Formats: sequence, C-alpha cells, structure tokens
Amino acid sequence: MSSTIPMAATAQLSLSSSRLAKLMDSDSQRATKLGVFDKIRDFFRPESKETALKQLHTMLHDGGTSNFARFDRLAQLATDSRSLLTLNIAAHPDEPQQYTVEYCIDGKPIKTDTINADEQQLIYLHLGQPQDTSLLRAQMTTIDQHRLDTRERVAQVQDADFCGGGVNKKFHAASGLLRAENQTGTDDFDRELALAEYAEDRPELASYISTQKKVVDPSALHPALSPAHAYAMVDIYDAEHVESHEMDHCLDHLSREQAKSLLPQLVDLARVLYKNQVAHRDLHMHNLVVHKVKETGSVHLKAIDFGRLALGPDFEAKKFEDIDYLFARQGSTLLETIGRNHLALPGSAVDLKHYPLHKLCERFNERGLALEPILARIGTHLKHDLQHAGSDEALVDAAFHKASQAVQLGFAQLQARTEGIRFV
Repeated sequence: MSSTIPMAATAQLSLSSSRLAKLMDSDSQRATKLGVFDKIRDFFRPESKETALKQLHTMLHDGGTSNFARFDRLAQLATDSRSLLTLNIAAHPDEPQQYTVEYCIDGKPIKTDTINADEQQLIYLHLGQPQDTSLLRAQMTTIDQHRLDTRERVAQVQDADFCGGGVNKKFHAASGLLRAENQTGTDDFDRELALAEYAEDRPELASYISTQKKVVDPSALHPALSPAHAYAMVDIYDAEHVESHEMDHCLDHLSREQAKSLLPQLVDLARVLYKNQVAHRDLHMHNLVVHKVKETGSVHLKAIDFGRLALGPDFEAKKFEDIDYLFARQGSTLLETIGRNHLALPGSAVDLKHYPLHKLCERFNERGLALEPILARIGTHLKHDLQHAGSDEALVDAAFHKASQAVQLGFAQLQARTEGIRFV
C-alpha cells in the first residue's frame, strides 16, 4: 500500500510502507535515497521527490523527537490513508515496567520500540487516557442504593394492568412484573432463573446483568392473577434518582463523556461474560440498559434478556459470538449477518438497534473516519489473544484490557479537534 502525504499546495507525495519505515530512522541518506527510475522521473516532476523527502525527514527528526512523535506527525500529514497508520502498545514479555510499541501501516509493523512506563503514559495522555475499568465496575454499585423494593407493588398487580411488552411477555413497568404469554416466555424465565443462581457467587457477573427473576412463591402475587401464566420480576430503580433506558432510546442524548464511559463498560461486559463462560448472543441495544444517576450524570450498563443464552458446557461452541457481534458486526448465523448488514433499510428498527459499539463511536465521529475496519481489527486481535490465553485468567484479562484501551484511544481520535493517530 502507499500513504499519500501532501508536501505542497499543488502536489502530493505518495510513499510506500518501506519508505515510511526508512523516514522513521535517523539515517537521512538511506531515508531519502532514490532508485534509478525514480531519479529519472524526478527530472519530469513539477517538484523534486528527493528534495521533498529530505524536507520531510528534517521535519520528522527536527529536535531529536521520539519515534512516537515522528509517527504521529506522519499520521497528521497523511490524507486519505490516515486510518491505516496505527500502533500497538503491550507490556514487555520479559521486562517489568517496560512496554513494546509497534508502529504499523495497514496492520503491518514497520518499526518496533521499547518504552518505559512514563513514556507509555505520555502516549496515552496524548491520545486520550483510557479509563480504569476496575474503577468503573466499583462505581456501578452506586446505583444499588436506588434499587426499589417492589414486593408491595407486585402484590397489587392484576391481569388488566399489563400493558407493555411483546409477543412472548407482557410487562407492568411500575412494579417490574413480567407475565409469560406462551411457552417461550416461560422458558425465558427458567433460563434466567438458572443464570441468576449461577451468578450468585460471581459478583462481577452479577454486577453487569439484570435478570428476570421467576416468581416461585404464588403468595407474592395478587390472588386474582391468572395461574395459567408464569411470572417474573426485574429490578427497577427510584426514578427520582435514576433514569433507565435501553441504549438505543438514549443514544442521541448521551454526552461525549457518558459515551466515553460506556465504551469500556461494554468491552468489560464482554470480558466478564467470557470469563464466566456466558454467551449472551444477542447484545443489541434493546438488550443493553443504561442507568443514569441524575445527581452525577454517571452512566452504568447492564445486559438484559438472555433468551439466547449459552452457559457452561454450551459456552465453548459460542464463546466468540459476542466478540464477533460487537467488533465485527457478525450475527450468530450468516443469514443474520446478511439481513442486518445488507437487507435492513437505513433507519429501520433492525438497523437502529444493532451494533452498540459502532453506534456509540459513530455518534461522535466528527472526523468521518471509517470505523468498521478499525473495530474489526481490534476484535481480530482480541480473539487471537484469547486463543493464546486459553484458560489463563490473567492473560484473558490482559487481552480484554488491551482491546478496551484500543477502543478508548480510538474513540479519542474521532473528535475533530484532536490530532494524532489511531490506536489498535
């Protein structure tokens, strides 16, 4: 490939990946040397390529700047190929507090560097410091104080009060009571009851999910309720303090800071599900609830509706489906993928509710950058790292941490006023 770098108002200089790699080095003669054919062509160019290369090399190396600063300048000068200039940062496998940096063109490293922790932080600060997802998880418990005890409300609900919901289940919003309309709804209740029990001694998992808790004690319900239906309860929160909306219903009202908080939560949700051998398999925005604490504006993400759940022994065959969906826009089947990506009309219900990671980024994509290849590459790297990690929980955590940083630092580059490069 070649990256197009403007050098004058009326001319552009097209450089190959190998030339860009040479320009990163301090050897000016090697970086600017032309081949025989290039020298001949230089006689017919309106501006000398050799002169332009020397000017560019001087610009990149003036003042003895770091490799990151040189690469960042190249990215700023690139025009239609800027998104192909990316970098990877990872902990050094042998040296504590040391990190390796790969400077890449179209995903292929052209230079590798070793930096210390301070230099790593400087790069992060330049690109947009990633949020600590462990802190986000700790903050999530702050909404628990606003969870309502709805037992008295549930006991008052009668058949005529159910006015919301879909084909399989009806919902009474004020109490959080659900009624199964058919066997599919009943099966959902049983499935989510099993998940709730599974999560009882897994606090990380419990913090990210909101299950439909099947009512097994008939005395908790109004005696006039039809015994032909199964019932379940979901958590609801004090509306005076917490606003709760499905993600697609609040997407247009999120601030940049709120989206910046939800992105790492979404990746961390995928991490927690994966580590606990839970595949949701339907993480569209109808199944992601955003709880906003009114006093602070903080937002907290929870997954709901586990009707397609794969758990425990069923997980292995489905373990990458959530990652493929979030990062690569792939459904559980080829038909789902084609239907959502190619057949759904723009602005249709199907189009609007799918791909939360992409939609959160696109909402703030002021520079109009191509998001799909960037997120897909992050997902590919994540799956590769997870395959390498196997059952090593520390390596699994590290793989998702790397992906989270990549998403966050990429998001930082979507803002029009931000200069820099993409981080993947």
